[in-house]
Amino acid sequence: MNMSSTVNNDEREAIPNENIFFIELGFGNDSHGQSATKAAVRACRNAIEFNSIPSIKRLIPDGRGYDALKLDVLLAVPPKYRGELDLEEVRKVFPYGHVRFELQDGGMIAPSGIAIETLGDKNDDMVVVCASVTVGY
Repeated sequence: MNMSSTVNNDEREAIPNENIFFIELGFGNDSHGQSATKAAVRACRNAIEFNSIPSIKRLIPDGRGYDALKLDVLLAVPPKYRGELDLEEVRKVFPYGHVRFELQDGGMIAPSGIAIETLGDKNDDMVVVCASVTVGY
């Protein structure tokens, strides 16, 4: 069973290993509302929020800078909530670069112990998404 798929809006291959600067990991949770999108946004923010690459123009050949950056984002999402994932919303997390998504079954569904209708809960599931963000050119 294939548990991984590529969503490749810019029709490019994965970043070659020799062009990778770093790989960061993060996770995000939606405790109420069961939104895989909200959990994925939080996972991606968690992965990149403590990074800065001020010397990028020196690192990328020809001084192309931030416009030449490529980001390969692997998201592990619970299959039950994967269909509701809005990748365009997740893409907004990244301030620059050409983003390529790959999705795989994963993450977690954990009980919150309570469903609060006013918070959008359909049940007591907490949706957890894991993210791996590879940055390179």
